[in-house]
Amino acid sequence: MIIRNAQGILTFFSFVILFTFFIQPFPASACSCARPPDPLTAKDQSAAVFTGKVLQVNERTDWLRWLLFWDKPERGGFDVIFEVQSTWKGVDQTQVQIVTGGLGGGCGIPFQPGQEYLVYASYWELNELETNICTRTVLKADAGEDLQVLGSGTVPVPSANLNWSDYLVTVIVIISGGILFYLIWFQTKRRR
Repeated sequence: MIIRNAQGILTFFSFVILFTFFIQPFPASACSCARPPDPLTAKDQSAAVFTGKVLQVNERTDWLRWLLFWDKPERGGFDVIFEVQSTWKGVDQTQVQIVTGGLGGGCGIPFQPGQEYLVYASYWELNELETNICTRTVLKADAGEDLQVLGSGTVPVPSANLNWSDYLVTVIVIISGGILFYLIWFQTKRRR
């Protein structure tokens, strides 16, 4: 009887140990920043520097990270669409999308729609313009020193609108019209 219980316990722990080989650990991240450089050095080190008003903040969802053995960088965090007011480097359109990490350990900046910011962004792992709390990105109202050092920027050139909510009604009408056209065509073809 004791031997059977020991074999059962040994079998149970063997399955538990075997199962742990298939569990993928979640990467932990902590935000640790060195003191940001002065405004001109930060500008030189950044791919883009601009002031802009936040139009839209969308949370990113990366379902691929749940796949077993997926080793690509996560695409979590937030997509932030800005209406660019002035630019010093890397941005020449009136709208630009920036990525920021998740809040907390992801070092993300809690951008708020309607607020104006001075943004320092770079291309990182995902080949998208990204910014975080370790850069000199700050509310425009708190960027007096930076704006004084950077001088007057240039006004961007009008470009395509990245704010998709402006086009939502148009897209819905086009899709609905296409579906209606298909249904009418399908009914007439069926009657023949």
